[in-house]
Amino acid sequence: MRTVYVLLLAIGLAAADVHAAPDPAGKIPDPERLQAAMWQSGRLQDFKLDGFLHITTAKGKDLYHAVTMRTRDRLMVFEFNDHALQIRVIFMPNGSVIQRRKSADRDWELVAGKDRLARILDSDIAYEDLALDFFRWSTVKPVGTDSILTLPAWCYESTPPIASNYAKIRFWISSEYLAVLRADAYNADRQVVKRVEVNGVMKIEDTYTIKEMMVSTMMPGRDLSQSRTYIELRKGQKGASGL
Repeated sequence: MRTVYVLLLAIGLAAADVHAAPDPAGKIPDPERLQAAMWQSGRLQDFKLDGFLHITTAKGKDLYHAVTMRTRDRLMVFEFNDHALQIRVIFMPNGSVIQRRKSADRDWELVAGKDRLARILDSDIAYEDLALDFFRWSTVKPVGTDSILTLPAWCYESTPPIASNYAKIRFWISSEYLAVLRADAYNADRQVVKRVEVNGVMKIEDTYTIKEMMVSTMMPGRDLSQSRTYIELRKGQKGASGL
């Protein structure tokens, strides 16, 4: 199942039981060791995945955008087939580069500053979420050991060094697979404001990958979602990313 967790790492978020309670006495690697290990293990599978971005708004309206996701090595590209938008994420050791363009014949443009904080197509996913930079931030501190999705995990907290939608992010790393199992984004009042849950996986040839993931914007201070975005992948090809 390693590939499942590597793909979750690529997407940027994964979550589990929100009532996890890390043990501060547990043995945990220092952040520098973690960052080095994550970089070494973070290469992406060569996939072309087709599906939908399904948005359920705060008013209960359902919106759908056809999407193709391509991953390979340190690259991830989203193509919205019914919308003039493509997004490319280039994973770098000290922070990811996010780019976008309106069609394949246009030049890529850098997404920076306030643009990184914007939501993608009114979904619950912001551009900065795709970067998955939180475990590479300079202010990462260990919290303790834990268990997420029945897997042993190390828990850390990080504070953004640049403008962000979040005051801090608490995240859990599988000690076995060296991949993100969960990431909770908090506001300045220490309330969770974003959550993600994986609802299923599918097999492509000899490899398992994500089938459905739910990203929720939470009501601060309440264990209720305000709106949700589902990444629903229907089919995929291995070795067909074209990247």
